[in-house]
Amino acid sequence: MRVLHVVATGMRRGAEVFASDLVRAARDAQVDQWVAVVNGTTMELDFTAPITMLHGATAEQSRPPLSPTGVWRLHALVDRWRPDLVQAHGGEALKHVAAALVGTDTRVVYRRIGLVPRGLLGGPRRAAYGWLMRRAARVVTVADAVRHETVRLFRLPGDSVVTIPNGVDRLRIAATRGRDETRDGLGIPPGARVLASVGAITWEKDPLAHLRVAARVLGRTEGVHVWVGDGPMRARLQAAGTELGLDDRLMLLGNRADVGDLLEAADVLLFASRADGMEGMPASVIEAGMAGLPVAGYAVAGVPEVVVDGQTGFLVRAGDEAALADRVLRLLEDADGRRAMGAAARERCLARFEIGAIAPRYLSLYREVVAS
Repeated sequence: MRVLHVVATGMRRGAEVFASDLVRAARDAQVDQWVAVVNGTTMELDFTAPITMLHGATAEQSRPPLSPTGVWRLHALVDRWRPDLVQAHGGEALKHVAAALVGTDTRVVYRRIGLVPRGLLGGPRRAAYGWLMRRAARVVTVADAVRHETVRLFRLPGDSVVTIPNGVDRLRIAATRGRDETRDGLGIPPGARVLASVGAITWEKDPLAHLRVAARVLGRTEGVHVWVGDGPMRARLQAAGTELGLDDRLMLLGNRADVGDLLEAADVLLFASRADGMEGMPASVIEAGMAGLPVAGYAVAGVPEVVVDGQTGFLVRAGDEAALADRVLRLLEDADGRRAMGAAARERCLARFEIGAIAPRYLSLYREVVAS
């Protein structure tokens, strides 16, 4: 069986990282795989498969809504390589897949990675995405919360939408250095408390909310706030840190390959994404769990399907920054409880969300779709 994976970029982002983990996990399952990258020229990931770059634009403002060059190159790749199935990882990929496959009978699986952003709740864009999803033989949602919304908002047949949870390769995030060594390398004092935020610095992640919660916490205990990831709001986040008096207690580390080491060096994962953003089942909360790190976060999208409130971390109503700061402090002040929650999180996440358990579900779906 031949499977062509289409991703939006080669950057270290959620959908792309999952695609990389999935391709790697499926290598030994008698599946030939190819990866097509819609935008960009930079590759931060190793997809362990042949790669075709479809469109060279990197800046958001230089990307057309639909790249004619990208569509033509994708059509040519499909015509030449003849995949049995194309998997579109996210909406940007789906647009190009649907356009490239017009007039063909190639089967499509669309992986829907998050809830509908506020700009798509109504009007022609919502109708357009509904049409695009109907082009797929199956829509895979990463959480039940996303599946319910997909069926309701886009009026898709229930049997065409299935949930396969997000997955993470535990070996990819395994720590390779000790906790103290990583902290020393970052210049973090031995006794300091470390709050970690992991993800793109973009509006839907609400980095300013993370910062405000961190400021509440660090006003009552000695520590630092570490952000792993990058994005267009970085300068604004840095400026806000100065305004809140965090300066030397805010560390913006950018995109990193050593996420496992950084999680090992942290005490709590802080998660404060917007409820009206595009979250699905964030890999960051799964990665934290696999690292034995409890999560304190908002109960948005599929997060409650990963974090069990009071057992593997704490969840509060989205937007309640005071309550979230309180839960972070409870974790920081109770070392035994924090370790127990971290151990429970590791057990749950390794059993439910390791890519070795998730990849066979995709392979089974591929065979079902191709056979039909």
